[in-house]
Amino acid sequence: MKKIIIAGFAGVGKTSLAKKYKNVVDLESSRYVYDYSSFSAEEYEKLKGTKNRIPNKNFPDNYIDAIRDSIQKYDVILIWLKLEMLPLYEKNDVDYIICYPSKNAFKNYIGLYRNRGNNDDWIKGVCEAYPKYVKALKDNKHQKIILKENETLETYLLRIGCKLLKK
Repeated sequence: MKKIIIAGFAGVGKTSLAKKYKNVVDLESSRYVYDYSSFSAEEYEKLKGTKNRIPNKNFPDNYIDAIRDSIQKYDVILIWLKLEMLPLYEKNDVDYIICYPSKNAFKNYIGLYRNRGNNDDWIKGVCEAYPKYVKALKDNKHQKIILKENETLETYLLRIGCKLLKK
């Protein structure tokens, strides 16, 4: 199977996909951007967007290294879709596909964010960022996956015949 790197917007199903399939990894960015050594993995969602997090002095090199390492181990590598990171991916020859929800699909994401424990400030920031991302990504040269209403990254990948290996 060809290796696929997908830069996914918040809530498209990256973490769920990685938990379910052994050939998929979610390189959730927080653990690379911040020093979370004193927190458990379950606490990541609640910590997103909180103030006073300690920056990780090795970022962004540690994140690029993690992507490179993951290419050797996984078929599907899920990475951070952040506009400021895209040039860094390109500079480091990370060939990615962009994934984000359509405008109609995004309407349901607010409830999803609340259900998974994201705080209100983080949710507000993501909701404000969404239209800016759609506009900025419109002219991006990379392939795009624009999820329809009630579609997740998992259902999209299965629909196109991507081989996902259950854990």
